Amino acid sequence: MKCQHIVANIMSRRLNAFILVMVMAIAPLVPLTSAHSSIGLSTDANHIILSPGEVTNLTLTIHNNGSSIETYSVAVSGFNSAWEIIPSESNVSNVIPTYSAATTIVIRLSTSALPSDSGTLTITVTEPDANVSTDITVILSAQAIYLPAIDTSTNGDNGLVQMAPGDDLNLSITITNDGNVNDTILLSVNQTPDLVGFWTNWTSGGGSNNTNNSGNSTGGNNTGGNNTGGNNTGGNNTGGNNTGGNGTNGSLLMSGPQGWQVRFIDDVMDTMVPGEDRQAILQISIPSNENPGFFGFELFAASALGNFSVSSTMVVNVTAVHDLRFSYVPSGVILLPGENSTVNVNITSLSTADANWTWAISVVVDQNQTGGIVQANCQAVLPNYSTFITAGGIVSIDVNISTYANTHAGDSCNFALTGTLDSDTSITESVEFTLVVGQQWNLSMVLPTSIKLDVGESESFNVAISNDGSEEDTISLIGIDKEGITFTNPSPVTLARGVSQYVVMEVQIDSSLVGNITLDFTMSSTNSGTESVNASGIFEVKAYAELMMEGPADNRLVITPGQNSSISLSISNDGTRDLDLSASISGLPSGISVSGGLESISLDAGNSTDIELELVASTGVMPSSSYFTITYDGGWASTELTIELQITERNEIMVDSSEDRLVASAIAAPLRLMVTNLGTSTDTFVANVNNSQVSDWFTISVDKLSLNLAPGESGNITITAREIAVGAPITGGELFVTVTSTGDSSIMDSLTIDIIPQIADGLITIMSDDNKAAPGGIIYGNVIITNLGNAWDSMLVSTIEMDCDLSGAAIELAPSMSSPPIPWSCTINENEHAGMKALAFRLTSTARSDMVLTTSEAYTVEPIWSDEVISFTFEENDLIFDESIEQQTISLTICNEANTYVEGNLELIGKNEPQMDGIFYRSGETGMNSTYSLSSNGCQDFRLLLTPLNLDGFEVVLVIHSVSQVEGQTVRDESDDLRASVAGPHLPPDGLNLGLFELDNKNSLILLSTGWVLSLLLISYIRLFRKPAEEEEEEEEEIPLGTNEVRIDEYNKVTCCSCEARLGVPEDSEPPFRFTCPKCETRIRVVD
Repeated sequence: MKCQHIVANIMSRRLNAFILVMVMAIAPLVPLTSAHSSIGLSTDANHIILSPGEVTNLTLTIHNNGSSIETYSVAVSGFNSAWEIIPSESNVSNVIPTYSAATTIVIRLSTSALPSDSGTLTITVTEPDANVSTDITVILSAQAIYLPAIDTSTNGDNGLVQMAPGDDLNLSITITNDGNVNDTILLSVNQTPDLVGFWTNWTSGGGSNNTNNSGNSTGGNNTGGNNTGGNNTGGNNTGGNNTGGNGTNGSLLMSGPQGWQVRFIDDVMDTMVPGEDRQAILQISIPSNENPGFFGFELFAASALGNFSVSSTMVVNVTAVHDLRFSYVPSGVILLPGENSTVNVNITSLSTADANWTWAISVVVDQNQTGGIVQANCQAVLPNYSTFITAGGIVSIDVNISTYANTHAGDSCNFALTGTLDSDTSITESVEFTLVVGQQWNLSMVLPTSIKLDVGESESFNVAISNDGSEEDTISLIGIDKEGITFTNPSPVTLARGVSQYVVMEVQIDSSLVGNITLDFTMSSTNSGTESVNASGIFEVKAYAELMMEGPADNRLVITPGQNSSISLSISNDGTRDLDLSASISGLPSGISVSGGLESISLDAGNSTDIELELVASTGVMPSSSYFTITYDGGWASTELTIELQITERNEIMVDSSEDRLVASAIAAPLRLMVTNLGTSTDTFVANVNNSQVSDWFTISVDKLSLNLAPGESGNITITAREIAVGAPITGGELFVTVTSTGDSSIMDSLTIDIIPQIADGLITIMSDDNKAAPGGIIYGNVIITNLGNAWDSMLVSTIEMDCDLSGAAIELAPSMSSPPIPWSCTINENEHAGMKALAFRLTSTARSDMVLTTSEAYTVEPIWSDEVISFTFEENDLIFDESIEQQTISLTICNEANTYVEGNLELIGKNEPQMDGIFYRSGETGMNSTYSLSSNGCQDFRLLLTPLNLDGFEVVLVIHSVSQVEGQTVRDESDDLRASVAGPHLPPDGLNLGLFELDNKNSLILLSTGWVLSLLLISYIRLFRKPAEEEEEEEEEIPLGTNEVRIDEYNKVTCCSCEARLGVPEDSEPPFRFTCPKCETRIRVVD
């Protein structure tokens, strides 16, 4: 603004002012080559050192020192063609003032680069809008590479050289300078190669360079170059000039196997240019007595200038001499006609190396003495066709030999065993051996199965015998006699080779044997001599049955009417057959029955068992004497026994009661004992009552102590109890009652009765007919009480919190007895809050005053409210706003007029409400919150902050609405009017008041325009005819800013007074106006 004002003044005075204005207008378009303070640059490295082919990343950090968000362009320059430099981003956008942004620049050095390609890199960052830029320079260096290479893959089979013991060989080894500078390469030999790595990479005739992990492939050209491990690793100190020296005719001789010589004829390659290849001669000499095997050597090439070495592995394969010796001992090998045998051949290695051999077996034909040819009658098979034999080792080979069935004793079999060396099939070793067919006897028999033999008589059966020998034989079969078994043997039988025949055997079995038995046989022949064949067979001997039973010595059983009596019976199975026995009884008189001992039993052969036969006599049976018979039948055999039965006189008494306890209570029922004469004659019985264990707490009463009863007659004795002292245990005490016969004191019966104190307990069962009501309403239902005590009781039920009309008389109930339904009704308090409540019922006992039982019944108080749920109370209703009062806070209290929980939120509506910014705060809280949660009759205090959005002068009538959720319903309430007056700016006068007279707007404009025209003409005259004086720029006086007030800068942006964020203003907005900072939520007023 100031520049434009100065330019306007100059243009009004001179013509060259126009030229000055044009120069100033186009000045921002001219590029700046120097650093600008608004752009700060830095890099993570100021010197980049790379080896040829390497790539690295450079991080460029751009600092925005300006006052607005900017976008920057990035450019690179100043390097030659050996370098490839590419920024990852050509533009870096949205950099916030005082913040920084980082970008990456990729730098790559060509694989053919030389140290002379070093230079500098210039990075230029430009802000296009202001056309300002800043440069930064980074040094670029191409590193010198010292990289020798040695290759043995062109020698032998891809680095594997074959030599015989005593050989001398000169090999041509290729040496290469793979570095980018001139170098002198030193050569050496070491016998500590990585043979595992060699064999892993080696392929016959392939193109592998066969180097190990420290050679050209790993630790050489690719890894362990000048950058990783560099010139400091693997240099001349390992396998180089420092080990072995140059002591033998100018060449370096390393220690090798005993007697070997491995060395380079010329071990120095002077001044090799980059990429140059030279041939070095390696001389190898092997002693004549060397064992076969693989011998490895590590060939080293070291940079004399770069202190770096590589290696390559070469392996010498020393060939071997092979020879075998055979041994075969035929003794112990039996070869029979038509059978197989195995021959073991021992092989001793006379070779100088381990080897694999492949074997073959063949039958050799022979000529007899007359010149004729004997046809081979045998064949041979090798189970294993290949063996591995170590140098000097011994192995065995099995040969499976078989003869044809038509061969005979004395025939011979000739064989040839031949071995071929797997590694050289031209080398073979063989041996011949002969076997003679012998003679052998062999017998076998087949015994019959499933043969059943009877005892006490001769039984016959067939046995199959066979001549399994190699020649004809005479065979004898003999059965072996033993206790209870006697054989009749058949005559000897002559059988040809391979022939079988049945012979008949006879045997007699004694009756003492039964079931499965073993019969033993032996077989011999003329050819077997003293040798024999034995066999055994299982044969079944048929069983027979025999049964016997014994009773008591007098065969008598005595029984008393109404009682049980038993005798013991012994049953024996004397046969050889297991028996399943069923029992039966006959001849028992009326009134006598069997209570046990007639069950079916299983009895094994030769075993016995005891049976307890128990009889029971009815009480009415008369004394008498008779006989009964018991029988056990097993099907194959049976037995029976007759017993005498004698019935005698009986005397007996029984005391019984329906209850075994008596409650000591004034209203409890008495206990009755029933005495019964179970004897067969009339008798008098006397009762004895022992109350020693209960006399401390109870007194016992008995209505009678004696009874005269006929046979089978019963009489009653009544007993009552009364509590005379408290403290008796809950389980009570025992009362002993004994009834004795006066005719026979040994005839008695007794009964124990528990005398227990009364226990009071109960149960309340509530049945609600209507358990929901509003305040002032009625809930009602029925209640049932149950006596859970151990005696009759008088019980009373009542309510605690409310009077529910239950003041009736007590109810008498027997134990476990329930009352009929008792009605109840209760009136709910007028001020009761809504929700679930509990009504308590109380049960008491007249028998035990300490028995109080309480049970609660749930009921619901229904929610109610009038026309208004929320009520409002203001601190003041009339507000005034002007330039001195731009915000006001009023206090507001809302209350819940319902009897239930309410929640909701407040809203501000009304006339001109959009021009008034209203915010609710809960009292005691700092954050904005217009929600409320109120219990019944609860209240909540709020603060309402009101701010006019402009001061243009207007009236506001506001109403606060509450939107409440009550029991699933939405209820809206509103407050009284809240009035506010917002004062506007002062209006200009309508025309001019000159004191003596007034002019309207039109005449006022004419007068003012005329004055301005005259003033301009006067000023022009003065300036044209007066020497111009030096003008001093008049500084505008800036009006001070108020709280939270800001002005728009030349970029149409403002700075927040709280968080100092640079913010754009809403479009089409003209000061003064207000808006909220999106970062810190501060209300900002924008002024001129």
